[in-house]
Amino acid sequence: MTIRDIIAAQSASIEPEAFQSAIVAGMTNALLRDAAPPCLLRAPTGSGKTFIISRVLESVSAARPTLWLWFVPFVNLVQQTEDALAANCAGLIPVMLSRGRNQDARPGMVLLSTAQGVAKATDRKTGYNSNADDDTRTLAAFVARARVQGLSIGLVVDEAHIGLDKTTEFGKFAQWLNADFLIMATATPKDERLLEFLQQAGKSAFENFAASRDEVVNARLNKRYIEAVVYDLRQSVQTVADLKRTVLRQSWKRSQRIKKQLQAAGVSLTPLLLVQVANGDKTVEEAEQDLIKLCGVHPALIGKHSSDDPDPVLMAAIANDSSKEVLIFKQSAGTGFDAPRAFVLASTKSVNDADFAMQFIGRVMRVSRPVREAYPKPMQIPPDLDTAYVYLANAEAQRGFEAAVQASSAVKSQLEGQTEKLLVRQTESGAVVLTNRETPQAPLMYDLHLPEMTTTDIPVHAPVAPTTVGPQQSLFGSSPGKADDGYKLDEVLFDIDAALGAPTAGVPPRKPDAPRTEAELLELLKGKGVRAYPRHSSFINLPRALKREQRPQMQDMSKVSEAVATRLPIPDELKRNAVRAALNRLKEKEVHTELTQGARHEEEVLMITDRSALAREAIGILRNLPQVEDEDVRIIVEVLASRLLHVIEDEFMHLDEDVRPQETELKRHARDAAYWVIRREAQNIAELMQGIVAEFTTLEDAAPLPDLMVFPAALSLAASRKNIYGVLPPSEDDLARIDTLLTVDEREWLADRRMLFADGELSIGKYDNLLKLNGEEREFAKALDHADFVEWWHRNPDRKPYAVRLVRGEHQNYFHPDFVVCLSHLPLPNLLPQAGEGGNESLREFKVDDDPVIRLIETKENTKDAARKARRIPKCYGKVLFLTKDQSRLRVVKDDGSLGETVDWDDLLPVQEWLRASKPAVQ
Repeated sequence: MTIRDIIAAQSASIEPEAFQSAIVAGMTNALLRDAAPPCLLRAPTGSGKTFIISRVLESVSAARPTLWLWFVPFVNLVQQTEDALAANCAGLIPVMLSRGRNQDARPGMVLLSTAQGVAKATDRKTGYNSNADDDTRTLAAFVARARVQGLSIGLVVDEAHIGLDKTTEFGKFAQWLNADFLIMATATPKDERLLEFLQQAGKSAFENFAASRDEVVNARLNKRYIEAVVYDLRQSVQTVADLKRTVLRQSWKRSQRIKKQLQAAGVSLTPLLLVQVANGDKTVEEAEQDLIKLCGVHPALIGKHSSDDPDPVLMAAIANDSSKEVLIFKQSAGTGFDAPRAFVLASTKSVNDADFAMQFIGRVMRVSRPVREAYPKPMQIPPDLDTAYVYLANAEAQRGFEAAVQASSAVKSQLEGQTEKLLVRQTESGAVVLTNRETPQAPLMYDLHLPEMTTTDIPVHAPVAPTTVGPQQSLFGSSPGKADDGYKLDEVLFDIDAALGAPTAGVPPRKPDAPRTEAELLELLKGKGVRAYPRHSSFINLPRALKREQRPQMQDMSKVSEAVATRLPIPDELKRNAVRAALNRLKEKEVHTELTQGARHEEEVLMITDRSALAREAIGILRNLPQVEDEDVRIIVEVLASRLLHVIEDEFMHLDEDVRPQETELKRHARDAAYWVIRREAQNIAELMQGIVAEFTTLEDAAPLPDLMVFPAALSLAASRKNIYGVLPPSEDDLARIDTLLTVDEREWLADRRMLFADGELSIGKYDNLLKLNGEEREFAKALDHADFVEWWHRNPDRKPYAVRLVRGEHQNYFHPDFVVCLSHLPLPNLLPQAGEGGNESLREFKVDDDPVIRLIETKENTKDAARKARRIPKCYGKVLFLTKDQSRLRVVKDDGSLGETVDWDDLLPVQEWLRASKPAVQ
């Protein structure tokens, strides 16, 4: 022994409780049998497991000279265990394994280490006889020398429910060690790791000793109650509540309340608030700043453990320093240290694992000595001082804590020991698992052979994904994801878009063999197998170019954004809630659940608002509005904030001027209130934006309609009486045949282009996929041909520069209705009764002012999309008529997406009546 091995205990010795003495006696007797069983101690955190085991070691060593190896899961528990042994067992000699193996083994010597220190495959492969030199003895050599000296070998696995995570490797170490005595300690009844460890260590049965939580509570080693505190938030608050900071504030309030109760009761004890944060570089510092700024905690009262690695000396120093009222630590350092003066744990990190949850609860579950002395038996400790409070920022974490408490409560007292055998069981899947079963008779041997833990290889067949024949076809021919939602403004997919809008000077020079007149062009096309279909010029009200809508430009969008924020109604209740959110005054439910008995009560508390989340959500809502950019977001927020600023100022009018918030802080609060309004009024803002965008939408001429439409002559198109080109546009099958009928050179003439002749310019359009008709559209086009009130109709394509396009109030894309139809809204002529001579009535004919008007009709399968597109009425064309197929019939789609009147293919009178009711005032 050296001077380094002389330990001065830092903690006071304790007297054993009755249940502790009973377990010590029972376990000692079991270990001193001829066949010493593995012994398992189950007891709640804070029940004195280390104390019990140390007394057992001392008693066994007195009867049989024994060298002990004691393994713990965490490095910070090594020194804590060393101190406990030095304080309570004069007959034991605790020493670190790294130093002790270089000394002579002695009876009562306890070598301390973590389980990871020996659970290494590299050491196992050398028989734990590697890395020896003149100054370092191997573990194998040390154990061999101890056995030669006549010492028994004892193995202690403390906190076995955690320390045996890598059970296989540590189990092999235990099997190699072949200790005469094996002792394990755990705080939970969880058996899987323990059983696997025992099997790997070559054991077939063990002796179970247990102390129930009730016994530990009655001995006043554990608090009687464990209360979890979570927050039940309304849907509107869930994503913007700052639960971490709220938990810090509420837990600090609880700790200060307990401090006052202790002072009033004359108990000389300063409670310690434990704050457990997530691992990370800044988490500890962030929690510290929140406590200082939010709760007004003096920095000198805060102790911190910033390292990811446990520092047992620092943790113990802070826990025992009564000048500290808060200890902030990371999750990785949150287990295994003693803090008897802690009543409240604030957990800002989710803890769902029951084992770790039990470790965290253990930090606040112990009853401090001053409280026990102030309330000696049979006096009852006041409930507030006999409760461990756990404040959780993540409500889901309560499950882990509940599971930990229930597992602890499930432990039944077994002070004298109960033999349990390991059994091998095969599941339906072929897997082999270990279970344990109580038996009244102790076995002759505890190291009987068990079957190997093997598993049956079972082929796993992944489910076969169902196959399809392709995407479901749209009713009217547009597949999902295609042109149905329109196209963005900056999409330029066709050469004609640029060509038709360019000045004449930009027309490419004509090739020498190019046609010089329209007649030559038609002859050339005929020779290429291409037929031209001229646009009729005799139709009434058929313009050279159709009208299309243009979204507001940048300068106009600024006006739109300002108008939206100015006109948005803000009810008084919404203003009040916005102010509450901005000033951290929203009231929500704080739910207290006593985990041992299930008692539950609620309190209303003020929530802290997560300003970053609030701003992020509001800005995200605005950015999703059509055509809104960052500048528009800024305008809307600033205008709303200016409207709410006076309400914020009113909240501080009762304060003296010198203590009122500065103007910058008031404006910050007003912005937060504006963000709240935006979140709550997202739908109204979108609808208002839609209406105001419509106000700023401008009309312009589209590119001129093509003078000719071209298509292969071999694919004759059906004639149409009222189509502006005299034919029904092609079908998909027609388009698919083009490649088989025309050569590559011939197909070059099927293009959108402009031709410049001496007598003027001629524009050509091609029939392509954007102009095709599917079956239902073709039937509807034929019905238009037969309708007397229709003057002419045109198949309106998507994205073509000559197409009609409409601004969508709820979407950044344009909307291109399927059909442009010129029609009379009233049947002509009109015959009305007229009084004749002698009072007889006769019929006279007269003309009503009902010049044909251009209207828009859209055929839809998706009625919800129709409802969205119908939200705004175009300035020029009036309300768009949406039709959908319902089995074999056509139905009008109402504004809410429901189905309206039925339309017969042979009689479009309902179409005329609907359009008459929505006729635009001016066109």
